[in-house]
Amino acid sequence: MNIIAIFIAAILFITALIHVGWGFGMLWPATDEQTLIKTVIGSPNITTMPSLGLTLFVAAGIAGAGLCALWGARVVNLPLPEWMRLTSLIVLAVIFTVRGIMTYLPIGPLSTSLEPFKTLDQTYFAPLILVIAAGYISILILR
Repeated sequence: MNIIAIFIAAILFITALIHVGWGFGMLWPATDEQTLIKTVIGSPNITTMPSLGLTLFVAAGIAGAGLCALWGARVVNLPLPEWMRLTSLIVLAVIFTVRGIMTYLPIGPLSTSLEPFKTLDQTYFAPLILVIAAGYISILILR
């Protein structure tokens, strides 16, 4: 169970760091802002990268989800009640499951995604998100 939690946390902490980089103007994995938007956001309605504040807020949420995996598996201890630990695992399992499944639905916010995001999402992002969801479910079951 600890290995699962550490895997989830590592992936999410790296993802959070990438978001921090984007917030401060990093263009990777693209070379210009428009290509970055099409690659990592993929929404036809977005023409500029989100603000620094919003991007840092998202990064904090992603990092917090990673911390919850470690807390859920008791790799780290937080001075919070047990019901919060279990609730956070359940909520995160649901969020990651729904996000992963949404990629493959013919309707919904991801159904109109632009390329190359659409292909990257179907091939890499959503499968990894579903693995993370399964990890949270595993932590819940094995606790």
